[in-house]
Amino acid sequence: MSKYTYYPTMFHTNPFAYNWTEILEAHEMNAKELILKNTQATQLGVAEMFLSISKFSAFDIHGNEHFIKEFPKQAELNPKGMHTEFFIKIKSMLELEEGGYTTFRFYLGKNGNRLSYKDGRSETITDVKYLDFEIKNGLRISGDKNREVVLRFDFTPFTLGSYFRPILNLFKRSKTFTGKLAGSLGS
Repeated sequence: MSKYTYYPTMFHTNPFAYNWTEILEAHEMNAKELILKNTQATQLGVAEMFLSISKFSAFDIHGNEHFIKEFPKQAELNPKGMHTEFFIKIKSMLELEEGGYTTFRFYLGKNGNRLSYKDGRSETITDVKYLDFEIKNGLRISGDKNREVVLRFDFTPFTLGSYFRPILNLFKRSKTFTGKLAGSLGS
């Protein structure tokens, strides 16, 4: 009688090993993709935003505002352009009534809001209470309320020179301003 070595894990198949990537891709494919655009930000050449949000709402095709979420503490949001492959995923479909929607509105907190432009400059936003983003091709909500939503922002990409600006600033000489009276008075 001979001995056979038996390795049970060798013949055992892992039920999660097959088609796992296909399952994930199908899950991602079911998400509704929305492209958000702010015309003023596009005209100014905004490439990235750092926002402190207190409320989030949507406007329907009739102009009525529907609040989606209110944040007790301000939520930090860093929307970037589609060129960076950055997006925001909302796991469950928005708690909105059935119908068509044209605009999302982000209500801003009092501090912590900043814009970065395509040339690398930054500016703090202080006097703006909210930002409106138009939904490209609109949003239609019907019976599929459990669908995920992916929000992508249409911003201007950074220019190539903005990446090298900090390095070039190291080599610039500092310019000192001397007025006409400087050095003319005796010591």
